[in-house]
Amino acid sequence: MSGIYLHIPFCDTKCIYCDFYSITNHTLKERFLTALKKEIISKAPDLNDRKFDTIFFGGGTPSLLSYDDFNSIFETLYFNYNISPESEITIEANPGTLNREKLAEFKKLPINRISFGVQSFIDSELKFLTRIHTAEEAVISIKTAQDVGFDNINLDLIFALPNQSLDNWKYNLETAISLNTRHISAYSLIFEEGTPLFNLRQNGKVNQADIELEYQMFEYTMQYLSANGFIQYEISNYAKEGFQCRHNLKYWTHQEYIAFGPSASSFIGNQRWTNIRNLAKYVELIETGKEAVDFIEAINKQTSIYEHIFLGLRSKGVELAEFKSKYQIDFREKYLSPINELVKEGFAEIENDTFRLTPKGYALCDEIAASYF
Repeated sequence: MSGIYLHIPFCDTKCIYCDFYSITNHTLKERFLTALKKEIISKAPDLNDRKFDTIFFGGGTPSLLSYDDFNSIFETLYFNYNISPESEITIEANPGTLNREKLAEFKKLPINRISFGVQSFIDSELKFLTRIHTAEEAVISIKTAQDVGFDNINLDLIFALPNQSLDNWKYNLETAISLNTRHISAYSLIFEEGTPLFNLRQNGKVNQADIELEYQMFEYTMQYLSANGFIQYEISNYAKEGFQCRHNLKYWTHQEYIAFGPSASSFIGNQRWTNIRNLAKYVELIETGKEAVDFIEAINKQTSIYEHIFLGLRSKGVELAEFKSKYQIDFREKYLSPINELVKEGFAEIENDTFRLTPKGYALCDEIAASYF
């Protein structure tokens, strides 16, 4: 089955590290919601042969929307698309935007999964990242969500911050475990070009974490979360059994997804397209009956092969029989030399007819994919 993604671009503040499209001016909110629903309706005739079992509201900060805003979007989706009653439906949330009353309202909606952008449980680190919530507010938000009945909760954490110690990172993980969420995403800080954080580094005002310390944090994360019952099913994602994010798995296993909103990317058939990264222009184009697509590309066989390998190495591995069935290529035969070298060096293994990276290889996943495949 396929997935649905909706990009909600509004934020209270723009965090210094964030490269996702978001804006702090909310004056176009009502026109955006109308345009979003119009775009949803416009794509439906081409997708009436597909069934959907995941919906993901990303951003931005989707939790800024009201109960009525979400209800109207859900009515549009369910009327126009074949959506499974067993769907996983996620919203991303900033702990500073939710209270008990709003969470209780959200529980009445089809939403059954919340992903909290916590990033740290240390106030000084949150201040550096320009997050609007405190560590205490993050803990309260997660516990309140559990109290009102949400049992499928993710929290995001970022490691390898400038001047962050291994002890501080251990504290963040220990606090996360104590909250008993079913999913934890742990990412290393990336200095994305064009962000204020990138400019701070370029101007010598912050220094990137030492690469050896970053590897130590990553390795400790894998070991510690595994010891606490979490399965690492993607390079940065850990879940209790049965709580892997089904929507994100679609990205990592080359399944189809349709996306709505500014900057949102879709993958249907052999085509990928991305909407324009400008809210005012997006609204204007949709209001006048036009598509808001910035670019579109056809995925050829060679690109599909590389993406299949790259995404597989980041997650479940490359299943040899599946690869041969899909591309009529014997993976082991075609990549015999890199496979043998990576296995010999302890970066990869072949088990149950699947080529996958070891924990040692995970730490160098991007480099391995680019250099060997």
